[in-house]
Amino acid sequence: MWASNMKLNLQVTKIDFLPIGVDFGSSKVKIAQLRVSNDGHELLAAGSIEIPPELMGNSQKRIKFVQSKLKDVLKQHPFRGRECVFALPADTTTVQHLKIAKVPPKEIPTAVNIELDGKLPYPISEAIVRHIVVGDVFVDGQAMQEIIAICTSKETLKSYLKIARHAGLDVSAVNVEPCAIVECFARLFRRQSDAERAILFIDVGSTSTQAVLTHGNQIVFARNLPISGEDFVKAIAEGMSISTEEANVLRREVLTGLASQEQTEKVYSLLNAPASSLVDELTQCLRYCESIFRNQTIERALFVGGQAYDKRLCQAIAQKLNLPAQIGDPLVRVNFGENAANAEELDRRNPQPNWAVAIGLSLGADQAA
Repeated sequence: MWASNMKLNLQVTKIDFLPIGVDFGSSKVKIAQLRVSNDGHELLAAGSIEIPPELMGNSQKRIKFVQSKLKDVLKQHPFRGRECVFALPADTTTVQHLKIAKVPPKEIPTAVNIELDGKLPYPISEAIVRHIVVGDVFVDGQAMQEIIAICTSKETLKSYLKIARHAGLDVSAVNVEPCAIVECFARLFRRQSDAERAILFIDVGSTSTQAVLTHGNQIVFARNLPISGEDFVKAIAEGMSISTEEANVLRREVLTGLASQEQTEKVYSLLNAPASSLVDELTQCLRYCESIFRNQTIERALFVGGQAYDKRLCQAIAQKLNLPAQIGDPLVRVNFGENAANAEELDRRNPQPNWAVAIGLSLGADQAA
């Protein structure tokens, strides 16, 4: 995790159920655990922690709050064992695409660190860096390697390890959101013909958007974009001269059909500006990908994250990108165990795109087996 070659392993345990996946999101911590059953995968348990809005912008207060709640949430749900895999929040990681000279695999980490030096918000000596080798590219006629580097600070990693261990969890691996999303859906693309399929995952979260392009199950592009759910709420609040809390309530009413037709149309007219800004960012990503993968056509966009519950918004973004699209359901082909059958966290009747990271964290252990 941090993709197959980016996994930060701390220990390995063979058990009959998969590790607990902990998605340390900016607005909500989601915890899920699955096991392998005779007919596929089964959800054992799921729980969550809502982050108060006033803490979302303060990483230290957010960390302390989650640390005070995680142990209780684990006790309140039927999780099994102590082994866990967690994902760092997107706002604590940096994703960089690099082009380096072709060197032997063992020399890539050094070459990556040299390229990153001075480009991170902290010294390279204080960074944890993992990388994905995308493949060969040509720059001015010279063969080079395209690399995706995903970085965080040692201090950040230490803080989240402390949260997990305070809750009595044994951390077996640390992941990042782009890799967890891909691992969530990897089981659906195992045929030989799937290896050439190009899928654009768009995870619109509370504080950022993750754009991840895969060829089959291989990540070939990842970028953290600044447009987020906060921008959509802010557009509603400013356009209607209401507070962000009222804007959040109105947005929920629109999504649940409780708002009037007039309110609904007003909301979507106000969402057009941030949606267009997101499309502009995504278009730049697609142009970059087209410059590298000249003969590869993107098959579809798959939306996950909190904003993916808004089908109308996702359809508008996909139409502007000129891509077929669908809402990603991380629980497709996943059975609900007896204890998880009535989980309040998850509605089995509808896709749950906001759970892609947490489900992927747990499933990733099975993908690697």
